[in-house]
Amino acid sequence: MSEPWLRREWIAPGMVLIEQGGKTGQLYVLREGHLEVERDGQHVATITSPGAVLGEISVLLDMPQSATVRAVTGTEFFVIDNAIDVLRAYPDWLLQIARLLAQRVNTTTAQLTAHESGDGGLVLPQNFLSSWGD
Repeated sequence: MSEPWLRREWIAPGMVLIEQGGKTGQLYVLREGHLEVERDGQHVATITSPGAVLGEISVLLDMPQSATVRAVTGTEFFVIDNAIDVLRAYPDWLLQIARLLAQRVNTTTAQLTAHESGDGGLVLPQNFLSSWGD
């Protein structure tokens, strides 16, 4: 890891990795651990898969973080500083993030169409956007 924009970090259980409303311009890649995602104080997701990317929506849309991510266990992760510049320099990484986002949209669409209402329209689950955690 000789790149100046990449570093490995660790946080203890209970510590916050990403704060909803914050804006760092960083991407995070889970190496090892157990994270929980909350949006507006409600649990949205649990993340345990090594290689999971976090913060991509904030970086790509240049907007504040849409959720808080907290460590449940001791968690090791990579931080990519100045992520938008790094993604410009490494378009293959950008393609992988685009695929990740497309998978999320596909999953969300499948969930929405599985919940059809009696009149044939889609019924959006309560707080469905909160499941789109960063």
